[in-house]
Amino acid sequence: MIDDKIHLMEDSFSNEPSFAVNQSDRKLLEDINILVVDDNPINLTVADKTLAKFGGTSFKCLSAEESLTVFKSTPIQLILMDLHMPGIDGFAATKLIRETEEYKNNPVPILAYTTYSYNDVKAEIEDCGMSGYIGKPFTHIQVIDTILEVVGIQK
Repeated sequence: MIDDKIHLMEDSFSNEPSFAVNQSDRKLLEDINILVVDDNPINLTVADKTLAKFGGTSFKCLSAEESLTVFKSTPIQLILMDLHMPGIDGFAATKLIRETEEYKNNPVPILAYTTYSYNDVKAEIEDCGMSGYIGKPFTHIQVIDTILEVVGIQK
């Protein structure tokens, strides 16, 4: 049943006229591996489609535990971390990632990717060492501008 919902969502998402991307912007995230961590498969698909429109490669994880495994075995340049997940939440997952040898040898930006308002989570985001915030639902402009800022790419 969830696969049917994702398929329907993908069809409507790809046909959305307001989601056109300039030819020059289609490579903005080329060669950037982005770890997307969210317990909701639909949110993972939306993020994946958004990042792909700009040339980004996403590695989708449904849990914090899975994200640690992927982060340790894949060269990642950016992490989008949902904050509210069962088991290990995004704050704790961020702390665990920051404690890995891989992170210590090559720190990467970790962005909160959440439905919480920024004011509600600002202190916790700063406390766990996240680099910024993207609110859900998001616009593709919000996502790309925030990502470009934290990875230091000029548009």
